[in-house]
Amino acid sequence: MDNFWVVTLFHLELSQEGLEELQASALNDYDAAGIEEYSLSEAEVDEILGMRSYSGGDLPQEVLDEVDEVVLGRAHHYRFYFESQTNAENFKTHSAGSLLCEAQVELAKNEDWNAEWRKHYSPIKVSDELEIIPSWLEDYQSKARHQLFIYPGQGFGTGSHETTFLCLKLFSKYCAQTSIDTVLDFGSGSGILGLAALKFYPEAKVDFYDIDAEANKNCFQNAEINQLTDKNFRLLLPEYRGYLQEKYNVVFANILENILLLECKALAQYTAKDGYLIVSGLLNHQAAGIIEKYTTLSLKLVESVSQGDWSAIIFKKV
Repeated sequence: MDNFWVVTLFHLELSQEGLEELQASALNDYDAAGIEEYSLSEAEVDEILGMRSYSGGDLPQEVLDEVDEVVLGRAHHYRFYFESQTNAENFKTHSAGSLLCEAQVELAKNEDWNAEWRKHYSPIKVSDELEIIPSWLEDYQSKARHQLFIYPGQGFGTGSHETTFLCLKLFSKYCAQTSIDTVLDFGSGSGILGLAALKFYPEAKVDFYDIDAEANKNCFQNAEINQLTDKNFRLLLPEYRGYLQEKYNVVFANILENILLLECKALAQYTAKDGYLIVSGLLNHQAAGIIEKYTTLSLKLVESVSQGDWSAIIFKKV
C-alpha cells in the first residue's frame, strides 16, 4: 500500500450505541483499516500544559485529571483509515449525510502510517508495581517492578483506555500481593489484563476468552513479545467455552454493560470463594446498576473507581 486515506469526522456527540454502529459500519461496510478517537489536538494539549515539561508516561495524575476536566462534555473527533480512496470517499459522504457533521478526506503516505497511529501511544505507569509500554519502545527505561510490552493489533488495547487502566489499577492494589493460582481474562482482546497477571504470578494458570479469533492472535503475539509463551495459559473461543475452569482466583471482564448483565451469573460462578472479580467497560452512570445486580450474587463490593467518563469495579466473592 503506497498511500492511504484518512476520513476525519468532527464534533460528533454519539451515544455508546451510536458509536458502536458507526464503527461497525466503517469496518464492515467500507473496509476501514483502523479507527482513532480523540478530543484534543496536540496544540490544545500544549495549551493546557503551558510551560510545564513532561516526558513519556511521566505525566502526574493531577495533570491527567486536568486534561480530563477539559475533555469532559466535549464532542469527539474520529479518524477512519482506508486503503481504498473509493471506500474513504463513500464513507465520508455517508457519514456527513447521516450524521450531519463536518467531514474531510486526506491522502497520506504509507511511510507515515505507523508514525501516525504510534505517536498516540506512550508508556503508562499503572503503579510502582506495573508499567505498560508500547512494544516498539524496546529501549524504554521503566522504574516499575514489572513491565508489560503491548502491541495493540487491531485496536485491542494497550492500557491507554480508561477502563483497561482502571482494571490494572484495581488488580495492582488488591490482587498483586495475594496468592493467585488461576486467572480468567473474559473478553481478553490484546490479553493485557491476563498477561499483566502472569507478570506478577508467572506460575499461575491463565485462561484468555474472547469471541474474536483475531484477538487471540494478538494476545499470543503479546505473550511472545513478553517472553511468556512458556507459561501455562490457554486461548479459548466460544466453541471451547466448556473448557473453562469452574473457579478462578481472579476474573477480569472489561467488556460492555449489556454483556456484563447478560453474563453476570456466569462471571460470579467463575469467581472462587475469597477471589476477586474486576469488571469494567462501564460509563459512570452504569456503575450503580452493575453494583446492585452483582451484589445479589454472593459478591461483595470492594471499590468502584472512575476516570473521565468510565468506571471499573472490584468485587470479592463471599
